Formats: sequence, C-alpha cells, structure tokens
Amino acid sequence: MDVLTMPEDTLDKYFAIGYNDVIKAFVYYLDNLNDGRPFILAGHSQGSMVLIKLMKEMFDNPELQNRLVVAYLIGYSVTSEDLAKYSWMKLAESEDDVGVIITYNTQSEDATDSPVLLPGAQCINPLNWTTTTETAPKELNLGAVFFKDNGEIDSVVPQFTNAWIDENGALVAGTPDVDVYSVGTFPRGIYHKYDYNFFYNNLKKNVRVRVKNFPGLEWEF
Repeated sequence: MDVLTMPEDTLDKYFAIGYNDVIKAFVYYLDNLNDGRPFILAGHSQGSMVLIKLMKEMFDNPELQNRLVVAYLIGYSVTSEDLAKYSWMKLAESEDDVGVIITYNTQSEDATDSPVLLPGAQCINPLNWTTTTETAPKELNLGAVFFKDNGEIDSVVPQFTNAWIDENGALVAGTPDVDVYSVGTFPRGIYHKYDYNFFYNNLKKNVRVRVKNFPGLEWEF
C-alpha cells in the first residue's frame, strides 16, 4: 500500500529494480530453459504490475504471442487503454481460449478507494470466465483455499462466495465477512490479499483447461 502511494518518480525508481530482475530472468528462461515450449505467466499485485509492463514491452513479437498459454495478471489493473494501445494484450472471452489475459481485483460490494483498481480497469470473473455484470452464484465456486504461514493448506471451503463485476471494473465477492477479510493496510473491504485464495480451485482447474486446449500441447496431468 505504501509503495502504491509513493510519488511517481520515486515509485518508478524502485519499481525499475525489480522489473529489471524479472526481465533478465525471463530472457534467461527463454534462451536457456524454455526450448521453444508454450508457457504461462502468473503474478499478483506488484508481480502483475511487472508482468503487465513486460507484456507491453516484449510481446510485440508473434513468436512469444503464439507460445503464451495464458497470463494471470491478478491483483492489479489491465486497463481499457492498455488493450487499445497494445493489440497483442487480449482479455479472455471464455474458460478455454488461449493467448489471453485473466485480470481482476477483489473487493466487497461497498468498498472504495482501492489503490490497485485503476480507471478503465478490466475484469474477468473467475467463476464464469466472462466480463459481464451477471452474478455468478457461489455454487460455481469450486473452493476457496487458505494457507498457513508455512505454505501448508489450512482449509478448503467449497462454494465460498459468489462474484460479479461492478461498474468500476472491480470483482465483487458478496459473501465474505468484511470484518474478517479486511486485513493489512488496504481500505476496508479490499480483499487484495485473497485475490487467489477466494477462487483458488477455479483457477487451478482453469490452468488445466487452457493447457489442454492449447494447440499441439500434449500434457497429461
């Protein structure tokens, strides 16, 4: 939260350090480890900020575009301006299309002032994989997964929450107790910490679906 409220020039200076490390790692991976195979990008919060910038700067390249299975750019905003300016950045339109972006920022119905929800933010509902404002019922939620500090699973809660997209492009989770899940320094009702947790099993299944639908990719798992 503190990083996101820094003056822009200060933020850019610190952001560049992490971004340059990611660029070097990605280039090394492509040159030495990838061997021409399809790949998935996934990030959250600052990680998604980095990957959004990476896609803007590196993916005007048909070879990379054609090898991208999906990019999960969650916990930060891919905006309508981004999509208009960078034609190779495309939102998912179904649960099984490939070469596309999944992006959303989770909050309660009455939450405001999210520092990660930018003007023009786009949103994919991970319960029905659409951009419509239709409410996806909690019965579509395959399970929220919560973890202990050591990374072990603490609990799995099937049908944890419903979800819909509001007029600002936020993903609204209507079921969670705001007082329980408002944590950290974000404003009340901003479920930033739980962007993956609330929809964990839906995301897990979706990786499998998109991998199996990628042309020429044979991966049994």
